[in-house]
Amino acid sequence: MKTTIIPNTVNLHTLIPCNYSCGFCYAGFSASSRGRIPQAELQEIIRKIATAPLPQGLDRRKITFAGGEPLISPTAIEDIAFAKECGLVTSLVTNGSLLTDEKLAQLAGNLDWLAVSIDSLNHQENLRIGRSSKGITLSAEDYLNILGKARDLGISTKINTVVNRINAAEDFVDFMQEAQPDRWKVLQACRINGENSQGFSAWEVSPEEFEVFKTRHAALASTGVEVVYESDSMIYGSYAMVAPNGCFFDNSAGEYRYSRPIVEVGIEEAFKEIQFSWETFQARGGDYDYSGTLKEVAR
Repeated sequence: MKTTIIPNTVNLHTLIPCNYSCGFCYAGFSASSRGRIPQAELQEIIRKIATAPLPQGLDRRKITFAGGEPLISPTAIEDIAFAKECGLVTSLVTNGSLLTDEKLAQLAGNLDWLAVSIDSLNHQENLRIGRSSKGITLSAEDYLNILGKARDLGISTKINTVVNRINAAEDFVDFMQEAQPDRWKVLQACRINGENSQGFSAWEVSPEEFEVFKTRHAALASTGVEVVYESDSMIYGSYAMVAPNGCFFDNSAGEYRYSRPIVEVGIEEAFKEIQFSWETFQARGGDYDYSGTLKEVAR
């Protein structure tokens, strides 16, 4: 019998549009029937996530706003504030290009975690990856400025990096020592059939190449930067995710499979309809102390 207990963190992909076009991206949701979750439905889903029974040992669940680029939504800041009011630990994953000083100030007090996606510190490499808008990329200085201002506002910081064919030889040690994120998540580029599988060989890195990247950054272990590595095998089936169509979805079979809509069948019933591995979730460090009070999480 499948568990109905919703895990520590739920990733909420509120919309499909993005102002970047990263070649390895698997968040296009090609089978989704719509491009975004309407706000009224989104708030109902957030309420259900907040009130669903918690795993043993957990006092608060975390909700991560993702996309697409979530800041494209005109209600993103309001939605994050709503999630905070519901008692959730709040997180935002963004490419950073739309995160102005004004928006950061508006997020202060409601956003607990800011996760910035950084795949390269090199302009040409970012252009090749597609991490740009109208030929404009963010520099190392831009990223440091965003992270520093967020930290000054009391927001915990995280960096997400996807290791792919373009950036596999890059060295981030000096940058991470200066940036000092609370957490650096390093993911192996992951193939999802129907999303990024066409031409994926241009982005794919082998397990051996991923290990070389890890070895190159081993010195960070003594600098206070928590580094978490996720191979593609750890990514499959270890995330609780909601798509822009308002359904849970999973990637355990290497492609997306969707539940029925959460607002129609209920959050626990919808969660039963997708595959989720607690073992892999815990093995990849999904139960980290994101709230300062999380001690131990069990099914």
